Amino acid sequence: QFEQKRNHWPSAIECYIKEYGVSEVEAVEFLWKVISKLWKDIAEEYCQKPIQLPYTLTNRLLNLTRCANIVYEKDDYITHSHLLKDHLSSLFIHPVPL
Repeated sequence: QFEQKRNHWPSAIECYIKEYGVSEVEAVEFLWKVISKLWKDIAEEYCQKPIQLPYTLTNRLLNLTRCANIVYEKDDYITHSHLLKDHLSSLFIHPVPL
């Protein structure tokens, strides 16, 4: 919704709604299912199959993917950097004790 107000490119949700004529709720549910499946695929590929690339490279790529997920999962933390600051603070400064 924030993207729509800024007149930026259409979001994946908007494109799905327009292409398939579904409600916003249905589009969001579908895209979450796709994202969930892709995360499972990434984990499977990373954990189970031998990779010809160095571990340090594949680990960095996986961590970059995780960071992108954190930054865009619920809110746009790039646009609303104060939210990212709070999130990072909860991860690194005030972590949950194990």
